[in-house]
Parts: sequence; C-alpha cells; structure tokens
Amino acid sequence: MEWACKALLTAAAVAAVMLAAGRMDRRLAGLLAGLPVVSAPALLWLAHEQGAMFAAGTAAGSVAACAASALYARVAVALLARRGAVLALLGALAASALVVALLHGLQTRPLAVLAACALVCALLRPTLRLDAPAGAVRPLRGEPWLSAGLSGLVAAAVSQSPATLGAYGAGLLASLPVITSFALWHLHRGGTTADQHRFLLGYLHGTWGKAVFATVFALAAPLWGSGWALTLAAAGGVAAMAVVLGTPTRRPRPRRGDAGDGAPAPTILRCPDPPPT
Repeated sequence: MEWACKALLTAAAVAAVMLAAGRMDRRLAGLLAGLPVVSAPALLWLAHEQGAMFAAGTAAGSVAACAASALYARVAVALLARRGAVLALLGALAASALVVALLHGLQTRPLAVLAACALVCALLRPTLRLDAPAGAVRPLRGEPWLSAGLSGLVAAAVSQSPATLGAYGAGLLASLPVITSFALWHLHRGGTTADQHRFLLGYLHGTWGKAVFATVFALAAPLWGSGWALTLAAAGGVAAMAVVLGTPTRRPRPRRGDAGDGAPAPTILRCPDPPPT
C-alpha cells in the first residue's frame, strides 16, 4: 500500500496548492501551477527506491516535459475559444508530443534540454496579451479536487512502473500538466482570454523555475546524492524564478491619441488582477 500513501500525499499537496491559487490573482496562480508539486516528491521516491542515477534520468525527462508543457498551455489557450475544450486539449497534446519527440535524443544532456525549454518560453512570452482587463472568474465545482485526485493517480503510476517506463519516461509522466489543464478549463468556462493569458505568464515563469530545478537535480544527484541535490535544485529554481519575475513584460502598443507617459512596463508582481470570486 506504499503507492497509495504516495498518491494521497501528492493529492493533498496539489489540493493545498490549488486552494491557495484560488485566492490569488491569475499570474500567481499560474506560477504555483508551474511548480514541481508532483515531480519533486517523485524524484525523492525514485532516488530512494531506484538510486540516484535513475532519479537523475527522471529529472532529465522532467526538463523535457517542462518545454512540452509550456507549448501545451499556449496552444490550449489559442484553441479553447475557437475549437472547444476537447479539441483544444487534443491539439495541445499533439504539439507537446512533438516537442518531446524532438528532445528525445537529448536524454543524457539536461543542459541542452534546459536551453530548449528556455527557447520555448522566450518565444511564447511575447505572444501573450496582458493589456485587456481581467474578469471575475466563477468557481468551478470540484475543480481543486479533480486536479488533486488525478495528480495522485499520476504519482501512483510513476511509483509503480519505473521499470516499464524507464527513467526518462517516468520524468515525463511525473510532469504531466494536470493542474494546468484543469486551471485553463476553469478560466475558459468562467473567465476571459485575458485571464488565461495572465495565468500563462505566471505559468511560464513557474515552468522555467521547475526546469532549472530538475536540471540541477539531474546534474547533482549522481555526485552528491538526492538530499543535497534536492537542496541545490530548490535553490536554483528559486533563483531562476527571481530573475524572470523582475523582467518587464511586453507593453501593449499605444493607441492613436494616447499620451504615452513612458511609465515602466509592468512585471508579474505589479498591476494585480482582481481576486477570483
């Protein structure tokens, strides 16, 4: 029954994150959704059961999943308003699967995969429109518990099938965008496109921090063990997010007749959205 304990612990952690995110603005909610809530515990369990080298390979798979998840979320938002939830999520899955396939040959080179993830995030960020006003998002019944339950199932699957999936495959599975899918569905049903773009901005920042976290773990675990690797990885992830959080976002083009006072561009920590209702 050890797998059940892992599933319950993961589900509880995800539920706590989702409940906290429901009280924050869209950008901070996206930031929380990008954090390694499922993959970090999975790395520790796999390091304990399969060894540090196996966990390092799992972390490399998690980095590739970060690049795929960033594209997944952006494609999903682009298609939600035009094609509906089912086709949007299927199209996003196809796009992210293409990224995973392209990065498959870099399984033993986490730094190269991290560079690919940085490129994906850098290309997606200018496509976000943050100038439209945010809406008041209606609560979606049962949504935090759906995310938590499915995340628990993912954690159980990772813990039960490392030999079948291999290290890299376990990392991909542990980093599935479960929370992101439910959050975007929530914002699609009860919010606006502006809400989704604000969520995506935070999600790109969180995903970048998660990618750095996994990369540091992949490099450090074989050398110093999982304990020190986790500490260094957490510090690296926090530092990476601290850098990007202070980077100005793209300002909307001034319309004809605007004064253009030359005010600094907003960052993720400025111009807060109205809290969800």
